Amino acid sequence: MITKKLFLLFTLFFVFSTSAQQFDLNNIKIDDVKNTLQSVLGKTEKKTNQVWSGVPGTTNFNVADRIAINDVIDAYGVYWDSNNLEGYLSLFAEDATGVTYNSKGEKITVQIKDKRQINQNRKRMDFFESNDMQRRHMMANTLILELTESYAHLNRYMMLLTTNNQTKTEIITPIFYVFKLKKIDGVWKITYREINLDTPLDLAIKP
Repeated sequence: MITKKLFLLFTLFFVFSTSAQQFDLNNIKIDDVKNTLQSVLGKTEKKTNQVWSGVPGTTNFNVADRIAINDVIDAYGVYWDSNNLEGYLSLFAEDATGVTYNSKGEKITVQIKDKRQINQNRKRMDFFESNDMQRRHMMANTLILELTESYAHLNRYMMLLTTNNQTKTEIITPIFYVFKLKKIDGVWKITYREINLDTPLDLAIKP
């Protein structure tokens, strides 16, 4: 054990001396030592495969990406429920597409950041606020369908609640969401959002 410690100290001394670098011995970080030794020994750290296999339960994915994506979807509900339109829109890419279905089952596609659509969302938020209707998006099950370093496709269940006049809470409908996201400049943004309602809303979504 003593021999190993002496060898390590000698190696560090040799590396620091021959590399012509100045080190503050009181502030040496273990990562600095590891990187320096890897450089001398000609070893590189094995990179983790960031492309998920698509099989639930496998672990070959970037954990930070999974957490960040979940944060975006959770923020989607919280921003909407708090009438924070600016925060809500910040979660979407500039060319993000929104898909809903009318009472006849006809598909309606809009550009989420189109001026008309932004105005419709503002009117909707104002209606809820002026009529004392507090919405709550209760996010639940998530199924990741595809995940790479820069693209994600997932399904999310959600229960929509409303509390009217601070007296009665009701379930409006379960919702089945489809989300697609893209990593833009290191930040995950929603590029596609599809809303599938189990029952009609109390206030229909206008295109």
